[in-house]
Amino acid sequence: MAEIRRLDSESILQLYKIHTIVYNLRKDYSKEENQKADPLDHPAEWAWGAFDGKKLLAGMFELEYLMRFDGHSVKMSGISGVGTLLEARNEGHVRKILEKLLVENHEKGVIFSNLTPFDHDFYRKFGYETACARTHISINTGDMSDIESNGKFVHILPGDDTSLLAQIHSAYISNINHGIHRDSWPDNRAWKRFTREDPCTSGYFVYLWKDENDEARSYIKYQDVTEDGDHNISVTELAFKDMKGLYGALSIAGTLSPQFENFKWLAPTFIDPFDIIGDAWSVETEIRPRDMTRVINVKAALELMRRPEGKGHYVIEVEDENIDANNGKFLVEFEANEVKVTPTKKNPCLSCDILTLSQLVTGYRSLENAMYSRKEGLEVHGNENLLKRVFTQRPQHVTEYF
Repeated sequence: MAEIRRLDSESILQLYKIHTIVYNLRKDYSKEENQKADPLDHPAEWAWGAFDGKKLLAGMFELEYLMRFDGHSVKMSGISGVGTLLEARNEGHVRKILEKLLVENHEKGVIFSNLTPFDHDFYRKFGYETACARTHISINTGDMSDIESNGKFVHILPGDDTSLLAQIHSAYISNINHGIHRDSWPDNRAWKRFTREDPCTSGYFVYLWKDENDEARSYIKYQDVTEDGDHNISVTELAFKDMKGLYGALSIAGTLSPQFENFKWLAPTFIDPFDIIGDAWSVETEIRPRDMTRVINVKAALELMRRPEGKGHYVIEVEDENIDANNGKFLVEFEANEVKVTPTKKNPCLSCDILTLSQLVTGYRSLENAMYSRKEGLEVHGNENLLKRVFTQRPQHVTEYF
């Protein structure tokens, strides 16, 4: 039977080699420089593996993040780089890693876990459910020429000061669920990773936008991507303090229209793409499911989530096949400045599985919307008016890529 444990400096190279296989990458690990750890790579102890002796059969990263959730910053576990050797597949190694990882997460005080799935149904077995869909927007850059900048762009290169980017990012995520802090990692590591690509060799560009008063209000990171002969601006991140900052960043498309045909952006769903230009027919949009989330600690999540004005209480019954501590009935009592969550034997107002609860708690969907789902796992027994005021839809955006 495989041993499940965290990796160390001696075994992390095995995980990177697995990644070259499962993600169709290429890297020559016989070269000495490729056998040394990149200081901006994730530390080895953030990785889990299934071992047969010293041989790594399967592994994944568990990234330690701070996530925004209804005005709070909470511990979140980001799952990334999942891979299994061909000869070790269908033996349950990833399942065994996740089962151990999730229980340890709960014990460590982690409240949420997020990931980008290769297959949604696979991760539903571990309590993850769809969250944070994106709107894929495509607009001809010429159609964006009337978005006036009234400011200036500053090119940010590797090694440049990133403090203004960090200020904008902090303001952007302040009221967005799933927004990830970049100041929780030491030595400005997250921002060094964000700006490390040389634009001349990678085609990635980072621009800060300042208004006419020289105030930094937004930034945009994009890559020059060629598709069917067209050069496109493919936005990987756009963050802004306010509406003025948003359109300041978007004005880059018109400025670059002589050299780029299309502006493409996987935008958060709280942005209405038809606000960007006057002729809505010129905007191509497609909703794309991307990230999945799961509640790791039900009690803590219920204590921290937003609540309606006034005073009230409800009982929720939760089923979680992976974390025993989340199973049972919880009485939630709230008033203006206090919320209390306790185990109870009272009859529930609402019963749901951890998948549905994860969507409701984070505000990916409202209770009213969830009641139209064909998926099993949700039943309302009473107190429906209050529950609809509790479980509302809120802005979402997972701001990191796993």
